[in-house]
Amino acid sequence: MISPDTLLYIYEIRGEIKDDLLAAPSSYVGRWNEEEFSYLFFTAPEDDHVNSLMSAASGVLSSRHEMRYSDWQTGVPAGGLAVGGFVFVSADHPAPPSGSLLLDPSVVFGDGSHPTTISCLRFMEEILRAHSVASMLDLGTGSGILALAAAAGGVDRVLAVDKNHLAALTAKENVRTNSLLSRIKVVEGEARFFIDAAFDLVTANLPFSVLRELIPLKGVPLHKAWIVSGIDARQSEVLIDLFSDQRFELLDRRADPPWVTFVAINKCLDN
Repeated sequence: MISPDTLLYIYEIRGEIKDDLLAAPSSYVGRWNEEEFSYLFFTAPEDDHVNSLMSAASGVLSSRHEMRYSDWQTGVPAGGLAVGGFVFVSADHPAPPSGSLLLDPSVVFGDGSHPTTISCLRFMEEILRAHSVASMLDLGTGSGILALAAAAGGVDRVLAVDKNHLAALTAKENVRTNSLLSRIKVVEGEARFFIDAAFDLVTANLPFSVLRELIPLKGVPLHKAWIVSGIDARQSEVLIDLFSDQRFELLDRRADPPWVTFVAINKCLDN
């Protein structure tokens, strides 16, 4: 766990670093690849290490940033976080309440504080309470928070996907910490490669550009229901129309400006 007052040293590198850092110092948190950039996170300045890495890799150091962890990530509150019937506490909580889920978001998305995460959790609770959900696909899992909630809510089989290496590692560690390895599988990869097998529920808290390309794909109608978030009101209308073309209908929608979250149900498979 990273404490709120810890200084993060973030190195922005132009170029993708695919392999784990060899002989990484103990201050190394992980790497985040985003399009043509890689971001290396440390809890201490590691200029010499990064410069030596650049000499052996194809990247170019663009900048170095320093900020407190609390400015980068809100983190799980000391008293825990209750959302949609799910309770999350810090992974290093000395006495976790019964039924709570242990969560260490590290430096990836998914500490439970973001409005899109909260809306997804609330919709998930409603769906799990009203319907039998045996399987779920969590696209853009981040810290794994939605996958953890699904398993805690009774879903037997959860596939959690994230194309970001650090997110996948973080989610795997959270699954392991909660002893849910038998029910949740975490994989690193792009969302579009994992929608051709049917699931009862899909959660997709993803950028609009990704969702716009994903929803028209032929594997989308294999799934009974989708919870979609990470978008604004205008973007939600575009995506709802795309779902309609795939014979889905809008079940519910919630707004927490500028964010919108909605549920789409497959009219052919809903039963």
